[in-house]
Amino acid sequence: MAESDERRRAFLSNGMTSALELDGSIDWFPCPRFDSPSIFSAILDKAKGGYFSMRPEGDFRLSSQYLGNSMMLRNLFETDKGRMEVVDFLPLGVCAVIRTFKSEIPFIVEIKPVFQYGMTNPGIETSDKGVTFKNGSSREGLEVSIKGDYSTIDDGVFRVNPGEGYVFALYSKDLKYGLFSRAGAVYPDPYETLEATQKYWDEQLASARQVEKFRDAYYRSLAIVLGLMYIPSGSMIAAASASLPEIVGKNRNWDYRYVWVRDAAYAAEMLANVMMLSKSRRVLNFLVSVIDPSLKSFDHPFYSIDGTSPQPEEVLHWLKGHQNSRPVRIGNEAFTHMQNDVEGAFMSGLYAYIEKSGDIQYAKENWWAVEAIARWTKESWKMKSISLWEEREVTQHYVHTKVMEWVALDRAVKIGRKIGESKNLEDWASTAVEIRAEVMKEGFSQKLNSFTKFYGSEDVDSSLLTLPLYGFIDVKDPMFAGTLQMIEKTLAVDDGLLIRYGSDFMGKVEHPFTLLSAWLARNYIRLGDAKKAEAIIGKLLSYANDNGLIAEHIDMKSRQPRGNIPQLFAHVGLVEAINELNDPTLLLQQ
Repeated sequence: MAESDERRRAFLSNGMTSALELDGSIDWFPCPRFDSPSIFSAILDKAKGGYFSMRPEGDFRLSSQYLGNSMMLRNLFETDKGRMEVVDFLPLGVCAVIRTFKSEIPFIVEIKPVFQYGMTNPGIETSDKGVTFKNGSSREGLEVSIKGDYSTIDDGVFRVNPGEGYVFALYSKDLKYGLFSRAGAVYPDPYETLEATQKYWDEQLASARQVEKFRDAYYRSLAIVLGLMYIPSGSMIAAASASLPEIVGKNRNWDYRYVWVRDAAYAAEMLANVMMLSKSRRVLNFLVSVIDPSLKSFDHPFYSIDGTSPQPEEVLHWLKGHQNSRPVRIGNEAFTHMQNDVEGAFMSGLYAYIEKSGDIQYAKENWWAVEAIARWTKESWKMKSISLWEEREVTQHYVHTKVMEWVALDRAVKIGRKIGESKNLEDWASTAVEIRAEVMKEGFSQKLNSFTKFYGSEDVDSSLLTLPLYGFIDVKDPMFAGTLQMIEKTLAVDDGLLIRYGSDFMGKVEHPFTLLSAWLARNYIRLGDAKKAEAIIGKLLSYANDNGLIAEHIDMKSRQPRGNIPQLFAHVGLVEAINELNDPTLLLQQ
């Protein structure tokens, strides 16, 4: 089996951190949380990154499947001499990997943690309890307990004989409180927590609106979205990985393990639309917590998972990168950007939650945030800003941004009316009308018969697909019909697959962006063409990997996912599209 085949990649999560696994090897595991340094980073450098593998000796065939709607993976290895079943999961509440096994054959366990993304090799201590990997420059470490009949081959390498058992690897920020310490009794029993963890994940989706078409993909994507939530704060990371290349061998490599206001707001809106209202509210609570009422409502386009500033962007020069794609970046310089579309995304998510839940008290409690956003939008909407695609140092009057500023004021007025507020509503509504009039004039090209990327441009941008989704313009309006035609003519690389735009500050765009297929399908649903929408969703799913994960981009030649994986944007968009496709009331309106 080719090691580079990312179509078999799996995603594990416990709502505090996550792991990425390929063919029985865990190659990514940030500790103790999503945005921490990873102690297994082989996905970014096979030689230096570190990994945790459990595989039979010799050749094998592997099939993998999630347990129900959980983030727990069952791997079935088959060889000519027998079978081996491994269930991999991250237990709730602790930074650990548990791997239970039932095997008819001997197999090899290799545990090679390396701290600080492969920069620091561990010291290793062995005792009758297991093996401890220590970071010599701090108090952190990884302790590993193996239950089963095994022998030690080398440091971190074990041969396990046929039978049943588990491997329990627990990370501790301070080994004084670790698995082998006097406090070790508090940590979970692997067998008991396996059952409890599966029960937890199954219950998380119990309130979701039921669908018939694309049911399996719908529930898998919902589970993945919840797997990207940092449970202690309710924040949603944009993706579980860092620096996986958009284009192999080139430099479009970014760290997405932070909370983009836009992406998280999309998730909150989707969760409300599928009636997972408590989850939607949790995401909104986080976003409200970082609002600045004094000037720009969201000072930054993204935050760390606890609401503070993320680490500055830096390059890890000692890592080769995924398939030799340098540089490997940690942190993200986009934190410094002025992006004026994010307030509208938040307001759309907030309004969706209030509409679906009828939670007027929540709207009243957070009216201060609505006022702050409306005030900022009214004062700033004529400014240039960086677009949602985050072209660095490139500011323009982007049409999508102007529309989102319209959304911010439109939803503020609607929320105000729901809770009986009257102050400023007329003023905000008037400004919304002014924004819309300007966009219709300055953001539309008579030559192209289409809305454009920014004022004065003669290019289109796939973000224009959102105009009907937010109610800015009717999907059947001739001005949008021309826009849809131009987008499909110039940005489609296959039926239902689109690039964002032709080129940017880093050069030509090569691969389709997965979220756009969902936006396109939602437009066709509004056009009353359910058959076309269904075909587009099916096309997108044909490029999901074997475990249902969708990355940021698709390499159509190799059918490999590209960019960070799994991506919140893509899975949120897919769920929205499937939910709408299964909504007869929406289709009957057309």
